[in-house]
Amino acid sequence: MRIILYLGKGGVGKTTVSAATATAIARSGQKVLIMSTDVAHSLADALGVELSPKPVEVEQNLFAMEVNVLEEIRSNWTELYSYFSSILMNDGANEVVAEELAIVPGMEEMISLRYIWKAAKSGNYDAVVVDAAPTGETMRLLGMPESYGWYSEKIGGWHSKAIGFAAPLLNRFMPKKNIFKLMPEVNEHMKELHGMLQDTSITTFRVVVNPENMVIKEALRVQTYLSLFGYKLDAVVVNKILPQNSSDDYLSSLIALQQKYLKVIDDCFYPIPIFKASQVAREVIKTEQLYALSQEIFNGHNPSEVLYKNDKTQLLEKIDGKYVLRLHMPNVEITKLNVNIKGDELLVDINNFRKSIVLPNILVGRKTEGADFEEGHLNITFAN
Repeated sequence: MRIILYLGKGGVGKTTVSAATATAIARSGQKVLIMSTDVAHSLADALGVELSPKPVEVEQNLFAMEVNVLEEIRSNWTELYSYFSSILMNDGANEVVAEELAIVPGMEEMISLRYIWKAAKSGNYDAVVVDAAPTGETMRLLGMPESYGWYSEKIGGWHSKAIGFAAPLLNRFMPKKNIFKLMPEVNEHMKELHGMLQDTSITTFRVVVNPENMVIKEALRVQTYLSLFGYKLDAVVVNKILPQNSSDDYLSSLIALQQKYLKVIDDCFYPIPIFKASQVAREVIKTEQLYALSQEIFNGHNPSEVLYKNDKTQLLEKIDGKYVLRLHMPNVEITKLNVNIKGDELLVDINNFRKSIVLPNILVGRKTEGADFEEGHLNITFAN
């Protein structure tokens, strides 16, 4: 069983790359489901078929679906949805506003994760490819398995204590069925999924970028947070690369800029494998074109395999009261190393090589105290 999640900033071509990957896996003989967890779905457009919240067979071995969070809430989470909307109406909100606000924070991410869990547990597929929402929403989604347990325990504990001394009062507002009993069940699903997401033999993450400064910064932030969550990044796909030469002055200037950022991508994501796709003059839609794109991207590699099997590229630990950031950087000459902090970025310079790392919030504002090199890892110590 394989789970592959594609991440990246909106507009980079994440849906197209995800669909190309799923098509290639399906045509290799494996049964694959591709699902979109993005609210603004475009997977149906890429595949050229109508999709729904239930898997639709696109071609042999290839199934696709678009997660409809609102429909899922109204169909299968009626008790929870009605409970919160009734509370809001009691507080004076009109019915329409109350129903809209009743989608509590985290519910959308939780439902998206449950779809992944159900697909993986169904036994119907050899691989599940996820076309995830833009980066901000996806980071909340990936943090959900750990945080949900904490929230469910707190809310469940509050409910048990409150019922003990205020049952007559609360029963006036509570639904007949206890919606809090749903939480332990979902919590078990979240724990199991969390184990799947952290099992690097099952799940890997891939980030799609364009050769643009803001897109690269967003992708570096993804890499940092994947490392903090304990998830594995096994590939970077650089999309929309212009041809290397043009007689047009305007295009030539864009090409030169892209070449600069392609070098930045190579430096910043090393040693993660980097795959590339050219900018094309037409929309890449339907499975024939998607399959052709997959051949260009993976160039003989099997897209269903784990494409990078080394340890985590980044690891943050607390040792003797100080934070130590461990970076996998083989063959570093420590005497030629220079480390600087600029805002929320850590800049590591070695000769002509520069690696930029977006720091997690816990390290922002801290000064570096020193660095050492040990067994292929650069260890950078931050002051308290």
